[in-house]
Parts: sequence; structure tokens; C-alpha cells
Amino acid sequence: MKQKKSGKINRWKWGFLALVAALLAFCLIIVERVSSTREDTTTAVLLTNSSSDEKLGTFMTSKEQLNSMLATYLKDYQTDTFSYKVTATNQFLLFEGTYNIWGLDIPLYVYFQPNKLNDGSVLLTVSEISAGTLSLPKEEILSYIKKQSQLPAFVKIDASKATVTIQLTEVENAQKIYVKANTIDLYNNQLIFDIYRKS
Repeated sequence: MKQKKSGKINRWKWGFLALVAALLAFCLIIVERVSSTREDTTTAVLLTNSSSDEKLGTFMTSKEQLNSMLATYLKDYQTDTFSYKVTATNQFLLFEGTYNIWGLDIPLYVYFQPNKLNDGSVLLTVSEISAGTLSLPKEEILSYIKKQSQLPAFVKIDASKATVTIQLTEVENAQKIYVKANTIDLYNNQLIFDIYRKS
């Protein structure tokens, strides 16, 4: 039996996709900044990792710079019925959205605890999802998002563990450049990524 399409906008799916897009934009900005030549690199000493990819350098940023970049990137995706922002705080990454239903503005909050994995991927552990002060079940919401959305291949959702893994090394680009998370320490304001070129 086929389901009928009601024409309604699925705000959960679009909100989650916006968060993934913001994180992807952050990675792409890093790649763009790295691929721009600033000085003669012919004399630079290149380090290699165990997989023989070239380490090009290290990129450091702060929560304030990350928040500014995310705000700029997300401006174009705001609508009259659904607006949102992603903010890095001292403890978590917060997706904060507002959607309008029947003339009421309903706040939506998703709290992520970011961590780096040994392979340089970023693990986002969902600590809470709520609409206003009403907590929503993490496993069911993430399962729904996983089934209903077409996520990039480098984004993996594990609803049973309430995690989203962003495999930064799998992000494709023409320069064959990728980043690995080195340090994600929101409390001490340290966001450090190593930059590599695939050989």
C-alpha cells in the first residue's frame, strides 16, 4: 500500500539536513582555505601519515569563529515558517530552530556532544531533542530522519546509540583534500583539524 503525499513540509528532516549542511559547509570552508595558495610551498616539508597521504598542515579555529561562519552560511536557508541556527557552546553543539504552526512559534532544540574518533571522524552524540520543554524520543526521531532523508554517504546515523558520525575523510572534492579532527574541546575553545591530500 503506497502512502499518500500530503504536501506538508517535514520540519524534522529539513532541520537535521540543515545541521548536516552546516557541518559540511564548515568542512568545505576548511578545504577552500587550504587549497588557496598564500605563499610558495615548494620549500615546505610535507609530513605523511601511515596511509601515505600528505599532511598539508593544521587548521585551528575557535567557537566564536565557528559560530560566525555557521551564521553566515545558514542565512540563505531561513524561511518564514522555519528558522534555525547552530551554535557551539562550552558544552555542546546546539541546533536551535523555530517553526510556525497555526500562528504559534514552536522552538526546537537538538543538543549534540561532539567528539573526535581515532580515524579523524566527528561523532555527534545526541544528548537531548525537545520541542519547547517537551523532550522527544531520540531513537525514534533519528530513525525517522535516517529513513526519510537522503544523507550524504559520509554521514552515518546510529539511532540505537543516538549518534551521528561525520566521516570527514570521505568528503569528496576535486583537490583530493580532506580533514581529520585532531582536537574538539569546546570547553577550552580548541577546534583543531589536520589537513591531508590523498595520494
